Amino acid sequence: MAENWYTIPNTRYSLGLALYAHMKSFRNRIAQYEDETDYVDTYGALLTRCIRVAMKLQELGIGEDDIVSACTHNHRNSCVPFIASTFIGAIPATFDPGLSDIDTVSLLRLMQPKVIFISQEMLKDFETYMEKARVKPAYTIVFGESRGQYMSFDEFLKPQIKENQFKVYETSNPKKTAVVMFSSGTTGLPKGICLNHYALLKQSGSFRDDCPEIINSDTADSVLLLYPTLYWISAVCTLIGAVLRGEAKVLCRSFNAKRFFEIVEKYKVTLTFVPPYNLPLILQERPKDVDLSSLKAMLTGSCPITAQLMKETIEAFPETPVKNGYGQTELAGAISLFSRPEDRDMQKKKLTSCGRIYSYLQWKIVDLETEKPVTGPYKKGELRLKTDLHMNGYYKMDSSDAFDSEGYLRTGDVAFVDEDNCLYIDDRIKEMFKYRGWHVLPAIVEEVVMAHPAVKEAAVIGIPHSEDGEHAMALVVLKEGHENVSPEDIKKYADESLSEAQKLRAGVKIVDELIRTATGKVKRKAMKEMILSNGKVRAT
Repeated sequence: MAENWYTIPNTRYSLGLALYAHMKSFRNRIAQYEDETDYVDTYGALLTRCIRVAMKLQELGIGEDDIVSACTHNHRNSCVPFIASTFIGAIPATFDPGLSDIDTVSLLRLMQPKVIFISQEMLKDFETYMEKARVKPAYTIVFGESRGQYMSFDEFLKPQIKENQFKVYETSNPKKTAVVMFSSGTTGLPKGICLNHYALLKQSGSFRDDCPEIINSDTADSVLLLYPTLYWISAVCTLIGAVLRGEAKVLCRSFNAKRFFEIVEKYKVTLTFVPPYNLPLILQERPKDVDLSSLKAMLTGSCPITAQLMKETIEAFPETPVKNGYGQTELAGAISLFSRPEDRDMQKKKLTSCGRIYSYLQWKIVDLETEKPVTGPYKKGELRLKTDLHMNGYYKMDSSDAFDSEGYLRTGDVAFVDEDNCLYIDDRIKEMFKYRGWHVLPAIVEEVVMAHPAVKEAAVIGIPHSEDGEHAMALVVLKEGHENVSPEDIKKYADESLSEAQKLRAGVKIVDELIRTATGKVKRKAMKEMILSNGKVRAT
């Protein structure tokens, strides 16, 4: 077996080097099952494609610290640009096909990628996005058939004369930025999170080391099923971890609850991650005669889960540990989980807990007013974490406010622990909220609502939903002379321009005025509390 990442000295270190060494070591193992086509991909075949794409990028002048982006659904080659970039010291920064137009344009403007790999069905949209962002990558490569002005990905897969002598990028600095992931800030502008080689390898490599009971000791039998694209930290950590262990992944274009059970049975899936908003669909579609004996663990997370839904899921999978985890992109992955064998049944008693914070992370919970650490169980405050795994900072943005004076990362989450030090995430300090794992920024949705000719002012809040996390609701003040405009008219108008995550599923409420602070800032939290308590907004 190839040497583990943690044995590689600083003079010979990089994410790409670790991926290359392990792919070469596991060349005869299955790396990917492409469910849509029944294609079976070995690590040897995948490595060859990654090397060829890396060498082709080098021919085009792409190298260290250049930004390489991609936007495509999951398929056999969707991870190739990511891995190939790490092979040459370039920095992958991946988009998701489900991102809103506004977010995609903002991220393109921020990242200014030199190369972008795009699926054929996304090409037309990206032409519009790039025009709006005034960004023109040096090279645009299309998965599938391409137009005359673009290169086809097939050109990158042609054999290279010296591919057997290919040398992988190395760095003496493991804390150098290796990948840029994305998150949304409270200002309304997306942020690029700079993650380094060490953090990604440590988090991806140690996550399942800390969960010995949920993965077979023989990783050759491990088969992973996740649906996110490489825009999400869960997908990136899964990809890296799978390569380090020689595990197989099942690739699916999209989530299908009925097909989920067929996939688990067909490929003998051992570990799956299913976010809370997809669990009700799975429970509804669960067949009586399906063989789930291979499934060693089902993980959930990314947004809150209700006690009832967790209870129903645990009961539906009696032979499979179901665990609710917590993580942050700024820390390159997972933060807490019921991971120890002795905690196997703890989740059944503490249904909404995210488990125990990993032992290699320092943490504290601070009072929101005094910023002093709270003591004792059930005392709420902001969760802060200190570790050498945190992000390097935000790409081309100041990140000093992300850390406190003691070097702890401000998570922005209101949390508490119980008497057993089990973690619970209670709320978010930031004004953003989550729909099915997607961050929704009120300011962006408000901008769309405000474009309606009858709207004078608007404030968007998140209304809790048992399955989806939160649904967007717009509180609207109408202009004079537009009293006949209905909430349904405004909702229909806004939803046409909003992404799926941003749509006003909780509706529109017409109010006389918005509640503001003395300095004129909208008090969304106060209005949300009023809506939840009595359905009305009253200025004070």
